[in-house]
Amino acid sequence: MPIPSIRAAMRQRLRKPLGLLPCYLLAAAGGGLFFWLHTPLPWLLGALVFVAAGRLSGLPVRASQRLRNAGLLVVGCALGLFFTPVAAAHIASHALLVVGAAVLTLVLSAALSPLLAKLAHLDKATALFASVPGGVAEMSLLSEPYGARPTTVAIVQLLRVVGVVVLVPAGFALFGAHGTAAVAGAAAQGFVAWGFALLVGSGAMAAVLMARLGVRNSWMLGGLVVSVGLTASGITITGIPLVLTAAAQVAMGANLGVQFERAAFLGGGRLLTGAILHVLLLAGICVVLGLVLSHAFGLDPATMVLATAPGGVAEMSITAKTMLLEVPVVVAFHLVRIFMTAVLVQPAMVLMRRWGLV
Repeated sequence: MPIPSIRAAMRQRLRKPLGLLPCYLLAAAGGGLFFWLHTPLPWLLGALVFVAAGRLSGLPVRASQRLRNAGLLVVGCALGLFFTPVAAAHIASHALLVVGAAVLTLVLSAALSPLLAKLAHLDKATALFASVPGGVAEMSLLSEPYGARPTTVAIVQLLRVVGVVVLVPAGFALFGAHGTAAVAGAAAQGFVAWGFALLVGSGAMAAVLMARLGVRNSWMLGGLVVSVGLTASGITITGIPLVLTAAAQVAMGANLGVQFERAAFLGGGRLLTGAILHVLLLAGICVVLGLVLSHAFGLDPATMVLATAPGGVAEMSITAKTMLLEVPVVVAFHLVRIFMTAVLVQPAMVLMRRWGLV
């Protein structure tokens, strides 16, 4: 290859990581400011707010999917360290509650879809897929074969995730709610370099395998599965320092922030108003559900509110960790809801179409 061509290729390779620098500098600045202000979930929320503001103001910020995946992998490994044998047994003893809460959350969110359709002027199919809490990409893809509008579904789902991530920690801080769960087992262990490399490497291999099998959110689940498997078996090889989980949250927050495209929101005042009201109502209903279940089964109210919150599993689990709540309970509830969503949404859509409901 001629020397000019080599130089051009090298410049092209350098441009990609350098092009990401403004985004992550902005995200780190936001996380640092929120941490200094002692806000709830500072690194994730600070990165999200600063990058979203930059994106909407027209700054050329873009995030890396690979860095986001690495962040999810670290978060999955870190959360799995809370699944001690005692915690795993506690979750198993409440298996019916976990499944029942997931089904109730899905039923309640589906029941709100006609209201969302009316508020935001949406067709019934789009409103249903936008209303049911699921992944932004996953629900928009699932909706397309049923005549729904995937972009609209993605916008409402994104606003739900972001709204719950902001509202729940803020609500906890406002009412002084916090947990008393001590950092237990492997989560409290010191950092061991070879153990960390083994844990993250095994989690990455599990994530790649899951991705090839079509499993969504495989990077977090891969790390979680490996970490839970080791910890629940009583094997502890390393802890994960706060600086790494903070960096992971910055990567996740930046990835959420760049999804706020100006073009997607232009002329969508009715949609935004309807989506925001829907998020507030759904979050409120889920708070009531969590409090009722906590009273009925004698569980910690703050933990149950977070376990039934219609947010993303990674974000809600990090909130549980930050607030000293029962991380395994929150993770279990959200993972079961994700599974139930994947299993039930499409068959339910077929039945509702047959009955003329959508």
